[in-house]
Amino acid sequence: MQGNDVFGIIFSNTNDEALSEMTNLRTMGSIPVAARYRMIDFPLSSMVNANITKVGIITKSNYQSLMDHIGSGKPWDLSRKNDGIFMLPPFGLGSQGMYRSRTEALNGAMDFITKSDEKYVIIADSNLVANVDYDALIKTHLKNGADITIVSADCVPPANVGKQVQLITDDSGKVKEANIISGGGEKTECSLGIYIMERYLLIRLIHEGMTKERPSFKRLSIVDNVGKLKIYACKHQGFCHVIDGLSTYFNVNMDLLSYVNRKDLFNSERPVYTKSKDTMPTRYGLANIAKNVLMADGCNIEGEVENCIISRNVTVSKGAKVKNCILMQDSFIGEDATVEYAILDKHVVVKPGKKLCGADTYPIYIAKSTIL
Repeated sequence: MQGNDVFGIIFSNTNDEALSEMTNLRTMGSIPVAARYRMIDFPLSSMVNANITKVGIITKSNYQSLMDHIGSGKPWDLSRKNDGIFMLPPFGLGSQGMYRSRTEALNGAMDFITKSDEKYVIIADSNLVANVDYDALIKTHLKNGADITIVSADCVPPANVGKQVQLITDDSGKVKEANIISGGGEKTECSLGIYIMERYLLIRLIHEGMTKERPSFKRLSIVDNVGKLKIYACKHQGFCHVIDGLSTYFNVNMDLLSYVNRKDLFNSERPVYTKSKDTMPTRYGLANIAKNVLMADGCNIEGEVENCIISRNVTVSKGAKVKNCILMQDSFIGEDATVEYAILDKHVVVKPGKKLCGADTYPIYIAKSTIL
């Protein structure tokens, strides 16, 4: 099987409630990460790298920013006459209103699913920062003759994104037992929310789920079918974090200040693509100090920045000190201001002389367009 016999489905609003401060005006998939990327870039790039040329993106609300980022799909070579990117808003649900679960979301995209000619489908969430080898996933699925293959990892289950699927596998990776567990606790093998299966099996599972009052896709596809279907786990190795809150989001970005982590995530053999902008290079003033900073283009750095993730067109004025922070696009730090352990959304202005300090365990979040 080639990658072009597989189509993809990405949930762009995955667990928005876990990061509600940032998803009030955008989807989880359009949240910035690592200075110039968005969360959806990771699953979308993984699909493209596996030669998947048809991808449906399920949206729920607040998806204007996502549509602006995705555009025609050209950065991912998905601007095509045939196949390419398909935005799937919740309008297909008719009188049912906004979907409440993945199963209902998939049911709303049923027209897209049934009209697809590909034999297989990969389903992925957009709250995972990882460079997953989907080509290896496809090969593992075929080699095992599996009905469903799940991407898993050994990790502490995320605490703020609802119930998790714990997997117990044998030496071959076949799932012997699957349990719905709460987040937190000890490290265990968990599903990362990425599945591959035949399209007709997905359609059957959706129809079965819609007969239930609150259909859970995790329970429907995995837990209820262990022993009935051949379900395997394909374990991901390497940099891997599920975003389940502000602290996790902050820590993931800080982890990417490490060259080892960046090299693993931004693998040259499986590039992570994103929308590019023609911006002038960053300008550094004569008195600036920059230490351990991941910085995009178009910035103006006159002050001191250390251990920071800085997006495009950010200004740090003379005498300002910014440490252990995430500064999003068009943020402005005035002269002699001090900002530590903070996440500044787009267009935030910190006036001259102001002091803003959080903690490594509780970073301060400043909403978009706030003036302090």
